[in-house]
Amino acid sequence: MIRFLAWKLLNQWEKKRAYSETLLDKALKKYKKLSHLDKAFVTELFYGTLRYLNQLDYIIDRFSKVSPKRINIEVKNLLRLGIYQILYLRVPNAVATYETVELAKRRYPVWIVDFINALLRKVVTEKENIEFPKDDLITYISLRYAYPDWLIKMWLKEFGKEDTIKICEINNTPSPFTVRTNTIKTTREKLQESLASEGIMSEPTKFSPDGLVFKDTHKPPLETKAYRQGLFFMQSEPSQLISHFLDPRPGERILDGCAGVGGKTTHLAQIMGNKGNIYAIEPKKGRLKLLNENLNRLEIKNIFPKLGNLEKAIKSFPYHYFDRILIDAPCSSLGALRKNVDIKWRHKEEDILRLKELQRALLETTVPYLRPKGILLYTTCTFTIEENEDVIEAFLKGHPNFSLEDLGDLYPNYKTLCTLQGYLKTFPHIHGLDGFFAARLCNKH
Repeated sequence: MIRFLAWKLLNQWEKKRAYSETLLDKALKKYKKLSHLDKAFVTELFYGTLRYLNQLDYIIDRFSKVSPKRINIEVKNLLRLGIYQILYLRVPNAVATYETVELAKRRYPVWIVDFINALLRKVVTEKENIEFPKDDLITYISLRYAYPDWLIKMWLKEFGKEDTIKICEINNTPSPFTVRTNTIKTTREKLQESLASEGIMSEPTKFSPDGLVFKDTHKPPLETKAYRQGLFFMQSEPSQLISHFLDPRPGERILDGCAGVGGKTTHLAQIMGNKGNIYAIEPKKGRLKLLNENLNRLEIKNIFPKLGNLEKAIKSFPYHYFDRILIDAPCSSLGALRKNVDIKWRHKEEDILRLKELQRALLETTVPYLRPKGILLYTTCTFTIEENEDVIEAFLKGHPNFSLEDLGDLYPNYKTLCTLQGYLKTFPHIHGLDGFFAARLCNKH
């Protein structure tokens, strides 16, 4: 059942190209009776196979006697699933092969079953001798660590060989499960005690004053009493820092121009003690529904969600209306590859430039609505220069009335996470955090 579900998810991903996280969430909600361990195994099989996709295909191509173009995609997904277990999981080779072949027997004729069996046995025999082409550095790193060529080329240019390999290695490991305490209802210490009473051990995050990192879970976090009571929100540690950098004050008018499901939005309300007005704009109905559900669960009272694109929705407000604006811009999400395992296969190099123009347009759209002396915080979950520094530098050139504030000087506790220019910029291989960027801009007059 577990391997069949993982195979089914891989097939859905290939056909729909929906986000892997969305597909997995729907599947786990559908199969509610699966144990915690079974859910974890499905997640590992699905995410792990996606994480090493091009490497697994290279191995299939190398050992297959059939032209890769002639292999049906669902058959290829079975092979990918089997090879991933053989190479990366502590599943006995015989079990990985047998279970994959058994799945094939339920659907395919004997000659396909024999083909799958033979190829997997060949991988078992040769797995210690698998090598990747070393005559080209980009190709080698791309296949050895499972990333698209264009991304490796970009990282080599920016970071060099050693750091590129480190980035690849850490992004091939699952991200820690991190939550933010809802301080409107409890304290971090009390939340930690509450979770421990339900079998979930945790420790405080290194930088965020509100975060906990789960260390040992004997129960799905979303099935805990603490979650149902709205005592926490799932949110990565660098994401938790963003709301502190905007520094909203009780009674102010705040705009969250790209609210999503409300991670940063609800944190802003938390910091403001539910006092003031936060206007949260989100263009997708599904996300807005989840945002409203989170507001009810967390008992947030000062957020006013609004459905629509930022460019249109913001026109309902007068100019210079907001004290502070958060633009959590749509981006390539390359800083969050540990969680969003399929993002690297979804994007192409030209997407970076397309996103860059979108991000600049969002800034231009919101500028007239910020009051004099107001604060605008621009943030992404990627570390590409094009989507971050280039966007801010271009904006500042076109808006001399804005100045860049140094986050390291404003918040000395986070200075090690900030660049010399004053940006927040975190890296998984340096800080152990997802890759995040933030720039704080002040409207001088």
